[in-house]
Amino acid sequence: MDPTTLRLDEASARRLVLVRAIDDVDTEGRLLSSVERDRLEQEALEASRESSPPSSLDRASYLQQRAHRLLAAVEHRHPQLTALEQPGAWRRWLAWLLPLAACVLGAAIDRIDNPQRVNMLSPPLLAVLLWNLLAYAGLVVAWFLPRRWAEASPLAALQQWLAREPRIGARPGRLRRDVLARFQQQWLRTTGPQQVLWGKQVLHATAAGWAVGLALSIALGGVVREYRVGWESTLLELHQVHTFLSVLFAPVVALLPLEGFSLADLQRMRFSSGAAIGVEEARRWVGLYLGLLLLVVVLPRAVLAAVAGWRARRLGRAVAFDLRDPYFVQVLARVSPARVTVGVLAFDEDARVLLLQAMRQAAGRVPPTRLEAPWTVLATPKGDALRLFDIPLGTRPPTPVAPALASGPSPARAWLQDLMGRFRSSAPAPRGDALTSALQEADLVLLLPAQPEDLQAASRLLHWLDRPALVLVGGGDEGADELAAYRAAVRRAALPADVLALRDCTGNWSRDALLLDAITGRLPQGKRAGFARMAEVWNERNVQRLDDAMQLVADLLLQAARDTEAAGGSLSLKRLVSTGDREAGQRLRQAAQDAMVLRLREAEATHLAELMRMYGVDEALPTAPAALTGERFTVQAPLDSPQAGMAGAATGAAMGAGIDLVTGGLTLGAATALGAMLGGGAAYVAAAWRNRGGSAGTAQVQLSDEMMQSLAEAALLRYLAVVHRSRGGPGLAAATPPAWRSEVVAAVEGARESFAEFWRQVRASGDAASLRQPLAAKLNALVRQVLARL
Repeated sequence: MDPTTLRLDEASARRLVLVRAIDDVDTEGRLLSSVERDRLEQEALEASRESSPPSSLDRASYLQQRAHRLLAAVEHRHPQLTALEQPGAWRRWLAWLLPLAACVLGAAIDRIDNPQRVNMLSPPLLAVLLWNLLAYAGLVVAWFLPRRWAEASPLAALQQWLAREPRIGARPGRLRRDVLARFQQQWLRTTGPQQVLWGKQVLHATAAGWAVGLALSIALGGVVREYRVGWESTLLELHQVHTFLSVLFAPVVALLPLEGFSLADLQRMRFSSGAAIGVEEARRWVGLYLGLLLLVVVLPRAVLAAVAGWRARRLGRAVAFDLRDPYFVQVLARVSPARVTVGVLAFDEDARVLLLQAMRQAAGRVPPTRLEAPWTVLATPKGDALRLFDIPLGTRPPTPVAPALASGPSPARAWLQDLMGRFRSSAPAPRGDALTSALQEADLVLLLPAQPEDLQAASRLLHWLDRPALVLVGGGDEGADELAAYRAAVRRAALPADVLALRDCTGNWSRDALLLDAITGRLPQGKRAGFARMAEVWNERNVQRLDDAMQLVADLLLQAARDTEAAGGSLSLKRLVSTGDREAGQRLRQAAQDAMVLRLREAEATHLAELMRMYGVDEALPTAPAALTGERFTVQAPLDSPQAGMAGAATGAAMGAGIDLVTGGLTLGAATALGAMLGGGAAYVAAAWRNRGGSAGTAQVQLSDEMMQSLAEAALLRYLAVVHRSRGGPGLAAATPPAWRSEVVAAVEGARESFAEFWRQVRASGDAASLRQPLAAKLNALVRQVLARL
């Protein structure tokens, strides 16, 4: 049995074609959402595996289970669509009505010619016989014609015209009409031979019905009138007419108990002879023509109709579906595990290292130094696997290289070399059994050339492997001219390959999508859905790693924002007037600031180390600390409440004394006393309120908002440096490209107000846990914005 062909009965085939029409039309999920479709497909997969080993996929069972479940779900929402699952009754009616109508029409012809003078050479009757004989001749000739000529028959052409691509989605609200059009188109394509046979059956039956109608017309005409049968001709002589009628009625005379007309009979039956023509001659003519219609038209056409119907029913019991069709490939690939094996042919070792660094991040572990056997980069829960192996540079195809071909890269030699390279041996000849097996399973070759000439050197092997390739050029900043040179070399070597700059598709994790898309476009159709699942896992790991990194940055920033350090006693009158006390306070604040800077540097170093571990950077990198410029710290110095109260009382007393003087002492000093009491009390309460939340009698130093902005910029720059260095890019500090710094500064400055609110909240509440996720999300968006511009 051909594994690429699925054969189903007509009912199952209609169900499968209807589901395909719904899949083609319902691209927006109006009938079934993608989530619901995935769930139904998983249920169908589990049901199909009940009768097969878990490791294998019964494609016929799965497709039928899937069609059954999808139609059951659609039936509740659009029952008119699922009604298409049943064949229309019009076909059965048409198969009966057309022959019956032809019979009635033939019988309604009340005369073949002038009934009072019927010509034995009646043109209408002869035309019917000739038409059928030509049809038989056409069937015989078509039997021996090539298949492509038979496909150009009128019935086949009509079937192809009916199966033309319908216009889908021309206007909204036409879901049923669009599904019906797609279903009819796909059904005609799938059952084309069956439909042609059905058409032949109807045509043969109709021709037989027409002949029966003509026979009835002749017979019924003889009942109600008397035929005068004879002949006349201007061009034919008696002997010629006798020969023609003898040949015409030979089958009837040979098979039925009827006699033909003799030469004497025909001489007497000539209208110009003047002899009387009796009823017996007319009856014999009617019998001969009825027998001729029966033997030449009715019976052959009935047999042909029966054979066509039998063949159509036979095909209907085994409707064939080509599982290599892109639709079925895609449907099966969604549930079939795909194992994608990629070979790496590296002329440039530095480029190979960069490629393996990208694979290392996707895998989450360090690859072997040499990939002599396929190494699994990643796998999915559905069993898909991406594997990578090295193709040694010494690997050669089994076909020897002719000296004349190896001497120069002229176009003629390249063409001949390409032609010779396409003749593959039945068994590979590279070194080692593991390599042989890997080459046989390879789906794609990643070619890492050091110079354009390497493509010509690899062309023989690639042609022999007969696998698509991706040419990943270098590890530097390749310009358009250099890439154009490699593309020209690809054309000269006649390689089925795309050319990409390695940095463009592996420079950092945000560029991995370019590499993944390029690989997808070169894979066999049956493995693209599985690789799409692997690419999804790849991207999910990148996103999760970014989220984790931004959580680290958020922790660092929130810790720095709420960090404080004690900087000596409270602000008092003595400190304001005493030089020694002021200098002592400044030394304490400087010590506090130095302590905070030390903790900040330690936190930044820890943060960098964790980022490097997360992205697999093994080398030592400088920390690139935040720049300490401008207003770096703010000091929250508490007031001495008693001394503040005394100062307030003195101020209030002075104001009260002024009032006493203005009144000429009439208040008897009450204004002075009241002013001292109010001023002292207000100053004491204000000082206590200002000192709330802080250590009693201690000044606190913390980072300013400007310093927090610089700290955020430095943290994001460290992240950019790590993710690029993990792919072989520039490091930190002086090696940081100016464009990175300008993009980061602009992004952080645009979020200044949002960041300031985070710093205010964490300082006020001290709760960093509740602010960690929102701040990480903000940083995540900024990083994506910056990476998109680099």
